[in-house]
Amino acid sequence: MENGETSHEESKKFVLNHKTGVCEQADILLAKLPKRISALESLTKSEQFSWESIERVRKCAVVNGSVATTNSYLQDCFSILKPFMREFIDNSLLLRTWITLLIPKTEDGDNLGVEVQYVTVNACEDYSVDVKRLYHSINHYYMRRAKLLSKYEKYGNKALECLQTSIAEYDEATFIEFSLSITHLYYYYLSMYDKIMKNIDKIKKPRNDSHELYFTW
Repeated sequence: MENGETSHEESKKFVLNHKTGVCEQADILLAKLPKRISALESLTKSEQFSWESIERVRKCAVVNGSVATTNSYLQDCFSILKPFMREFIDNSLLLRTWITLLIPKTEDGDNLGVEVQYVTVNACEDYSVDVKRLYHSINHYYMRRAKLLSKYEKYGNKALECLQTSIAEYDEATFIEFSLSITHLYYYYLSMYDKIMKNIDKIKKPRNDSHELYFTW
């Protein structure tokens, strides 16, 4: 019996130590998010992702009358965008884990604060799923472009103009999608941060004695 009690106490201490560590990381992250949001806002207004750069994307698709093996302009965009995506996925996971660890035991019953926790976790998860989809679509872009290039090499001059136009159009459509994804990331971060900070007390103390009967989105 004593061994069982000791094991139980050790388990509680183990979980508590890790929970404390996650909570500390979440607090540090929340303090940093305003700067990350501002950085993304600046990027949405940058020339790199401006739709006025579409002509540059097309010029990098077909160079000197030949289809470029890779579109250097899009590669530059991806190199900027991918770290933001990876970071968002990691940050979203940390915040979801943090909130989940703060959810009280089920048998204690739910209340408004617990509902806020679940809603916030679900919102963070939805944002993360969409960012993951965008991240994987970069690989899909390269695979699709490789197929178009193989047709270009196969048919050569027989369908030269058509294939060049097809690849240029594909690169342009990809650029538009990912220029919009910067805006999505900005809005996701802003929305996630806003949801948490508006309801931070209910998230951290879901069973507070306060009689406040509403939460804010």
